Amino acid sequence: MIKKNHDVIIVGSGLAALACAARLVENGVKDIGVYSRGLGGTPVIAAINFVLDDNPHGDTKELYCEDMIHSGYDIGNRELVSEMTSRSVDGYEFLRRWGVDFAKNPDGTIKLRHLSGHTLPRSLCCTSELIGAVMERELSQRLAKAGVAFYPHCRCVGLLSDKNRVNGIVCTDEKGEIRKSFSPVVVAAWGGVGNLLGMSTYPDNVSGDTLAIAHDAGAKLVDIEFLEYEPMVVLHPPGAVGEPCPTAMLGEGAYLLNSKGERFMLAVRPEGEGGSSKTLINKEIWKQVEMGLGSQHGGVYVDLRHIDREVLKAYPWFYDRLMDNGVDPVEQLVEVGPMAHSFSGGILVGRDYQSTLEGLYAVGEACGGIHGACRCAGNAASQATISGMIAAEAIAARGDFERPLDDVPFDYREDKTVREAMLSRLQKMAARALGIYRDEKTLDETIDAVESMLSGGELAGDRECENIAKSILLMALSAKERRETRGNQRRLDYPDSSDEFLRQIVR
Repeated sequence: MIKKNHDVIIVGSGLAALACAARLVENGVKDIGVYSRGLGGTPVIAAINFVLDDNPHGDTKELYCEDMIHSGYDIGNRELVSEMTSRSVDGYEFLRRWGVDFAKNPDGTIKLRHLSGHTLPRSLCCTSELIGAVMERELSQRLAKAGVAFYPHCRCVGLLSDKNRVNGIVCTDEKGEIRKSFSPVVVAAWGGVGNLLGMSTYPDNVSGDTLAIAHDAGAKLVDIEFLEYEPMVVLHPPGAVGEPCPTAMLGEGAYLLNSKGERFMLAVRPEGEGGSSKTLINKEIWKQVEMGLGSQHGGVYVDLRHIDREVLKAYPWFYDRLMDNGVDPVEQLVEVGPMAHSFSGGILVGRDYQSTLEGLYAVGEACGGIHGACRCAGNAASQATISGMIAAEAIAARGDFERPLDDVPFDYREDKTVREAMLSRLQKMAARALGIYRDEKTLDETIDAVESMLSGGELAGDRECENIAKSILLMALSAKERRETRGNQRRLDYPDSSDEFLRQIVR
């Protein structure tokens, strides 16, 4: 077994992890170990939201805060949201210090896009490539030069914990060897639930077993019933399936059409599609499909034909993928629909992003409480950046890197035959119970089935598969408690639970 000690361990190497590591470096912390299985969703981030002092639209940090609270159905932690939005300029200046450039208008001002859920344009971007790829490249290169130790292809399989405080992590490397890495501070920057429900927009390196890892170590979780659906994911042709059509396209003037060619969003948002929340877009698309007015592959159409080609080319990852697969968005309608995309819940944290487990911090999509039931588009990147910064500042201020660390016993088991036999079954169960439509009967059936699999030992041979099952169970139990329609989830057995709030959202 390989053993290693660090002052700080960060699990994950996406934007939240990199921001945390970079701010630790700025605050003089030297021995930082970054362990990761992959980059998560960072390379495909298309935008990041900041309210800058020279915003030409009269935007304010207070308005940004209210947009987040409203999009989250009023259950987000206002203290965390307020701190995040108030530090917009800090986040922007931090990324600029680390070499990230943003697109500019011809007059030299910062280019701002109008994404879903936002009252005003406040999303920064890059027009030559995805801004996420830029941030990952610039931060990781500079961190390596600063002496931060990266351990790629290391999958975290558990936290070393006595249920009161964390002492490090256990992971497997590319050779299948077990590593124990010790530290008084561990930062969970491991993303959300990934492909827990099967098909999603997530990369394969986010498996969704981390909810169980955190819970088993003693950390409390919050809002884990809330899954996010990206409303405009390409459904056809096959080579482009899974590519999100940026909701910023609606801000550029795109229309959503049903099979009759009707702009159905105007019935609930007369001012136009631009700025609509993802929740509202999802609900209206599902409504069209339910009424038999959907597209051939179960979605609707986005009409980009009236938008200048040069504007579309400024989203090259989207435009090029369509063109490469025989769809010219200036000539043809594009078939899109909702797909599991992100996660609003996670590890419960306080203002400094420390969890209820001493020494364990959670940043980015790994932490919950900020987005409430649904998040604004583009907020994954801003929240990852700023939560990483705030956690790093708190860690550096506390010091305490010398406390004694105990080697907690850890039982790791791996059996790929168990994983191959059970993973697809678990994903289907999760998709049935935790998708868009939920009811207590299906949730109870799923809870009983997963508990039976766990207690019966069917998963005992493979710890990752067991953790995936536990994560599904935790989400199902949380979803059962949420006896209302809120966010992207609809409780069919409590039809009157959310009428008034939903009317407000639609308005």
